[in-house]
Amino acid sequence: MNICELIKILPGLISVEGPLDVKVNSVVDDSRCAKNGALFVAVTGENFDGHDFIHDAIKFGAKAVIGEKSLHFTNDITYIRVKNSRKALAKSSAWFYGFPADKLKLIGVTGTSGKTTTTYLIRAMLNEVGARSGLIGTIANVINDKQLPTSFTTPGALELNQLFLQMLEHNVDYVVMEVSSHSLKLHRVEGLQFQVGVFTNLTRDHLDFHKSFEDYFSSKQKLFQQSKRAVINIDDDSGKKLLDAINVPALTFGIENSADLIAQNVRQSSKGVFYDLIYKDKKYSVSYGVPGLFSVYNSLAALAAGISLGFAMDSLIKALQNVEGVPGRFELIKNDRGIIVIVDYAHKPDGLKNVLYTMREFSKGRIITVFGCGGDRDRGKRPIMGKISTELSDFTIITSDNPRGEDPEAIIREIEKGAVGKNYMKIPDRQEAIKAALSIAKKGDAVLIAGKGHETYQIIGDKKIHFDDREIAKEFLYGGGASDENIKP
Repeated sequence: MNICELIKILPGLISVEGPLDVKVNSVVDDSRCAKNGALFVAVTGENFDGHDFIHDAIKFGAKAVIGEKSLHFTNDITYIRVKNSRKALAKSSAWFYGFPADKLKLIGVTGTSGKTTTTYLIRAMLNEVGARSGLIGTIANVINDKQLPTSFTTPGALELNQLFLQMLEHNVDYVVMEVSSHSLKLHRVEGLQFQVGVFTNLTRDHLDFHKSFEDYFSSKQKLFQQSKRAVINIDDDSGKKLLDAINVPALTFGIENSADLIAQNVRQSSKGVFYDLIYKDKKYSVSYGVPGLFSVYNSLAALAAGISLGFAMDSLIKALQNVEGVPGRFELIKNDRGIIVIVDYAHKPDGLKNVLYTMREFSKGRIITVFGCGGDRDRGKRPIMGKISTELSDFTIITSDNPRGEDPEAIIREIEKGAVGKNYMKIPDRQEAIKAALSIAKKGDAVLIAGKGHETYQIIGDKKIHFDDREIAKEFLYGGGASDENIKP
């Protein structure tokens, strides 16, 4: 592949210096990955500036460089200056891998909560109708039935195009993917065309990155500028705002407001949710095996996406009835002690509130909550979550959750500022906190271990160590552990 072909399609091209007849053998944005014939794209990040590593990339074999700064190199190096390196990286990656996304039907799901579950439900529906599908998201990237590891909710442009190419090689037709606000703002999905864009909701999150709720909303809105059709939660205020702002056909869903898909007569139990779906003046009986009002919204979003893709309602509802739970999303840890133990990814105020409200619906005893807040992230949500947990739980244990570069006890003190009453204690060691919660739980009580869900690690300082809430809970529940009489909630 020749660099002169890429120059013709690069967005925001400013200037080109050096030879044009350069063969490109790879595209990289990490100088350490550069080999002979590489095209290195210098991207300015939060912690590092790729322009500082251009000479390293050239030393390793890069023959062409894309960057934003006015720079000059020897005559044998091609330097392409652009307005936005991230957009150029997205285009270069797609070009190098043959624009694989153009040959796939993409479904993008965005929102604060429910992205992961909704993508899993949509994929289950695609499997039910016999479509070959892939999944890209927080828990895993999946090609047909093969799971691949994942590092970001939405991978960078290079990894995305590599995944798309692999999916094509495995005859995948549809790809369901979580589309984060970060990926939209940082142009990771630049140039992709989605068959359907799905909006779940918008509540406080990532304000450490976006700085304002308006910027957060604006980033989410970008997905629908790249979508042929939209699916929108009309019960959400931002959903209403989004519906007014977009210019593509949309299907709305909700419980409280008039919508294209409405859930009525909602019933809940520990076995799941049941409701009557009204669509085009017809009534359908729907069941989904995860309790909670949020499960009604997630299932409505998935059903609306399936309809937008042209699939029959009966097949979609059947898939919903048969779908298994999503790892770390309201995941029940079975035990013989007569207590309900739930591990959930809830790490935002709205998510924690929803899960606790749901547990209150079917819990006969006390609710004991274990949670913390991540370090180097939105500090404003910490006291808010402290208030929610202490108000809605009978007892709370505040602990660590990926403290990263911050002092765990300092994070806990910020959470404590929002605490209501004295029905809580602080245990910085997350393993000990989980064991303490389980030790004081009596028959009929419910324990929520919130914040990490499917994650199998803790990030402490610059180290990533193995840690799985589910493993810790099972080890205690199955391996013994008498009640600790010193802990009296």
